[in-house]
Amino acid sequence: MNRREFTASLAALAAAPAVPLAATAAPATAAIPPGAYAWAQLIARAQAQCSPAMLVRHLGLDPAQSNALFAEMVRDNVLRVPGLAGSAQAVKPINATGRMHRPLSDKVTQRLRAALDDPDRIPTLAKDEPPGLGCADDPAEETSDARPDEPLQGRPRQG
Repeated sequence: MNRREFTASLAALAAAPAVPLAATAAPATAAIPPGAYAWAQLIARAQAQCSPAMLVRHLGLDPAQSNALFAEMVRDNVLRVPGLAGSAQAVKPINATGRMHRPLSDKVTQRLRAALDDPDRIPTLAKDEPPGLGCADDPAEETSDARPDEPLQGRPRQG
């Protein structure tokens, strides 16, 4: 290597950071506004489904931002993988009551199936015999006040 080649390689090495490398640079991702992820997650769980177009409509994002946010929510397991229509279902949707849905236990499911199969086995809440209140059978404990042999009740003195 002679002096000219060495000087040229030093100059190229010094100028290398200034030359843009478009082929090796990664494409710039759209900057997602702060708080948009939390709102998108809430909207997806409340609606039980989500799409990038829905994020554009509700959050006012541009399509590149909504696509990046949608992909991040799929990656973080907030949404399932989208279907053919481009809409994805929420992994943990919020019910209309505001409570999380819990599946029935196996024991409750078995009881419900047994009740549906044989309705005669379901115990009723009403008794088979009418209750005896005892109104007609018991002698009257109180007597009427119209009998002449009853003493009069005392009245307070007026005066």
